[in-house]
Amino acid sequence: MTSTRLVWLLAMVLALALAPAMASEPNDETDILRDQIEQMQRDLLRMQQRLDELQAEKDRERAERERIEERVAEVAEQAEAAAEEDADGINFGGAVRLNYAWRDYDDQNKDRVGDFELELFRINVHGTVGDVILSAEWRRYNDFQAIHHAWVGYDFSDQLQMQLGISRVPFGILPYASHSFWFTGNYYLGYEDDHDAGIKFVHTPNEDWTFHYAFYKNPEYADDSRADRYSFDLVTAGDQQNTETNQLNFRAERHLVWSDRVRADIGLSLQAGQMYNRATEKNGDRWAVGAHLDYYNGPWNLRLQAMRYEYNPENPDGVSDDFVQKGAFAFPFLMAAKADVYTYSVSRSFDVDWGPINFVNCYNEGTFIEPDVDNSARSIQSVTGCAVGAGGVFAYFDWIAGRNMWFAGGDGIGLDGDTAGRWRSRFNLNIGYYF
Repeated sequence: MTSTRLVWLLAMVLALALAPAMASEPNDETDILRDQIEQMQRDLLRMQQRLDELQAEKDRERAERERIEERVAEVAEQAEAAAEEDADGINFGGAVRLNYAWRDYDDQNKDRVGDFELELFRINVHGTVGDVILSAEWRRYNDFQAIHHAWVGYDFSDQLQMQLGISRVPFGILPYASHSFWFTGNYYLGYEDDHDAGIKFVHTPNEDWTFHYAFYKNPEYADDSRADRYSFDLVTAGDQQNTETNQLNFRAERHLVWSDRVRADIGLSLQAGQMYNRATEKNGDRWAVGAHLDYYNGPWNLRLQAMRYEYNPENPDGVSDDFVQKGAFAFPFLMAAKADVYTYSVSRSFDVDWGPINFVNCYNEGTFIEPDVDNSARSIQSVTGCAVGAGGVFAYFDWIAGRNMWFAGGDGIGLDGDTAGRWRSRFNLNIGYYF
């Protein structure tokens, strides 16, 4: 029953109840009662009007609430669309680097007290278009240009991503086993920051584990005679006619966290593939296995890695199976076909406030390569230095020393040459602006 009907019903009941009394009383009393009834009716009418006003106010408040809720939903939808629009796009970046080098094994360089020159110009591309991910990097060095990586990807879920194209080979500590500009010796062997052409899956089923599964058809360049490349791969020249093909990779890593300051990653890496010889038109085989530890305790970081690799080529008669030829940065070189490799990296980072400088990381890193072939010798590399950051500028101050080590005065890796027992060194300063 509505409030209006209730008010009028009360008025009628009251009038009927008072009717006999009004009939039996004198006229003056009747008039008084009539006035009282009329006053009560007027009061009831005002009450009804007030109730109607309150109901109308409630209706207005409900309508205003609905309009506000609709506007909030509209703004939230617009913000979500804007966020998706911002996320959907390609971002460009890059770097320009200058390098100073003083080498104790280069008399002319020492006479000039070193050389300072442009070392690198690079362009980076990364982003998404719809559900497709894109990542690529092109580099220009003094004497050549090369692709670093170039792949398209797709996230099947929050736990599984696919990368198709030239991607980083999942082996050992990722993305790098080192902190220095020179990396560890694994880089020159082709087992650190190596990029090949194929398909890779990154699987993170939970926060405790990361798995990588990959198949690479060949290195980033199918032209195996090209030494103008960034990654170290088998290259062909002279009687060395082996090239990499049909490679499988598996990597598993366990993430351990004890506190905000202390954590560690422990991993196992497996790699196996073929090596096609263009002279004999036969496939040999190659494989590598490695284990690693990446341990953090506050600003300290310890990285350890041990691995074994073997190349078993199908060479023509007269060509030794003890050495294979790799190449990058426009130079091919020989390395032992079988070896055990041990690397370490110890570093400490510092948060500083020295004018524009806000970051310093100092390190010592070592590589020991024990060849397992005839007519070979151990190769050693040691790097001590600091990396300094100031906004977009990053600089490496490194002293690199090597014995029988490529890029540190050696003729190759694992060779028993005339200079195999001699230590060589160089001071290197690399300054880069990253944007």
